[in-house]
Amino acid sequence: MKLVAPGKFVLTLLTPKTRKVVSVFGILLLLFSFVWGALASPDKKGPQISRDDLFSVTFPTENNGWACGRWGTVLRTDDSGKTWSRQETGTDYTLTSISFVDLQHGWAIGDEGTIIHTADGGKTWNAQISPVPFFLMAVQFVTPSKGWIVTERTHILSTEDGGKHWNIQFKKDDYILKSVSFCDPLNGWAAGEYGLIYHTKDGGKTWVKEAGSFTISERTGMVEGEDQLFRITAVTPQIAWAVGIDGRVAKTVDGGKNWKDVKVPVPKNSLFCIATNKTGTIAIGGKRAFVWSVDGGATWNKPEFKPAFTYGWLYGLTSRGASGFTAVGGEGAIYRHDGGKASALWQRSNY
Repeated sequence: MKLVAPGKFVLTLLTPKTRKVVSVFGILLLLFSFVWGALASPDKKGPQISRDDLFSVTFPTENNGWACGRWGTVLRTDDSGKTWSRQETGTDYTLTSISFVDLQHGWAIGDEGTIIHTADGGKTWNAQISPVPFFLMAVQFVTPSKGWIVTERTHILSTEDGGKHWNIQFKKDDYILKSVSFCDPLNGWAAGEYGLIYHTKDGGKTWVKEAGSFTISERTGMVEGEDQLFRITAVTPQIAWAVGIDGRVAKTVDGGKNWKDVKVPVPKNSLFCIATNKTGTIAIGGKRAFVWSVDGGATWNKPEFKPAFTYGWLYGLTSRGASGFTAVGGEGAIYRHDGGKASALWQRSNY
């Protein structure tokens, strides 16, 4: 290429040697484009590989579910999670949590106080107003009207009208609450940094601290506290489970009066998610870790995933129907288990 005037170039003739170099470069570029296209587009023989991390999944019925993640991603399935399609949300903020109570009413929340709501199964999503500009971490609704959100700075938000108005129901010190779970409209738990667990028996009118600690050492000046909890799930008014950093698993069987650690055969990696189903199975997932129990936690097994996620992570997990589960995680991973034997495969979904 030769400069003939300011800002103007002409392409000179290529020598045989130069043409060979350009030809090899062109072949390499073509091969790269082909490989990248295969990764980024649907493969009819297997699941599409997406690069959008997913953080939460919800199934109000056995067949119908939604998942959410980075860049405002919301996915929907109508066939128990075998295949998924994208929905337009109108936001590109990361969505950290999603909750549907039926086939029509759903909410997703995330960065910078983002709350979006649908009343038509996700065909249209509309913004709702958060009373705080914080990062919103988890949402759960128990009816089309009644729901909660937990946030950074230890805030719990609530609504009684489907999110038309959100109120600050509880606030405390400047910690991050990562998870909220209700087993019915009255009984629920919230959990997060430094092992903090708060409990309500009256729908959030009062929240009582049950576990967790945070101090600054007078000797070293360093922060000292309990292990962070990433997820909590309320099973009954008496039973709840929580999981967190360094493979920590905790359980209460007396309505939160006592929380006891449970030994689970996982490495000391972060455990991000836990769910139980109607048959009593408990599933736990996280960074390069997944175990489950079909006998209430007495024994634990490591199921097979196909394809394996040996170097990946799962962040969202929910029960589906009476005995199924669906898990979502890094780089768009979606796995489903359709119930049955504990040894049955967890199969990656298409979308």
